[in-house]
Amino acid sequence: MFWNLVRYEFKNVNKWYLSLYGVILGISVLIGYQSGALAQLKNVDDTLIFFFLSLVFGGLMITLFISTLILIIRRFKGSVYERQGYLTLTLPVSEHHIILSKLFGAFVWTLLSYIVFVASISIIIFLSPLEKDYIYIYRFFSIHLFEDWIYIPYLVFNSVFGILLIYLSISIGQLFNEYRTALAVLAYIVINIILSFFGIFFRIDSLFDLNLYGNNFNWFLYLQTIKDLILSIIAYVGTYYILKNKVNLQ
Repeated sequence: MFWNLVRYEFKNVNKWYLSLYGVILGISVLIGYQSGALAQLKNVDDTLIFFFLSLVFGGLMITLFISTLILIIRRFKGSVYERQGYLTLTLPVSEHHIILSKLFGAFVWTLLSYIVFVASISIIIFLSPLEKDYIYIYRFFSIHLFEDWIYIPYLVFNSVFGILLIYLSISIGQLFNEYRTALAVLAYIVINIILSFFGIFFRIDSLFDLNLYGNNFNWFLYLQTIKDLILSIIAYVGTYYILKNKVNLQ
């Protein structure tokens, strides 16, 4: 039943969202070719076209990340705490399955957004005069990313916590009868302020000081990964408790 919920998450995504990936990659190809023409200083028109395509690309990337955020919010809020929630909560599945299926879908869409972003930048580099510098860029990432495995769990748990924090904030907002969306946003802001305060107070976010760890930045990532894991568990438990005991459908 869990995988049926997961399939439902992907089935109900609008096709325009998927087509956005293709548009961004297509614009990346045009920018790459146009940057090559710009490097040869052909004419003013090439420069204008390049900057126009760059603006379009930037706008599409912003649209991609915003639409991903909206997708995460709507898929959880709409199918759990709004009218569709009556159907969702009557399914023969546990609250754990509901939350985990939403989390899995949200994580996949987040991951795809990052992949499209990296792929589009790579396309621009390959097709532009920067191609000759690609070997240096690859060496940098191979040293600081691929060989340091801690980056992978850090990125995973950081993304998972970000999603679960959204779920927890939405769940807190639905505890009230009015202004649910506004109170959910307020809860999200307050939680982030509290986390920032504790981060500064306990100096968690400054533990990567070179004097403390002898130029080993990985220690910072280890601590951040553990922190995000703990916070993810807390956010998950909070969301589960509200969904299990404090559902207030309207």
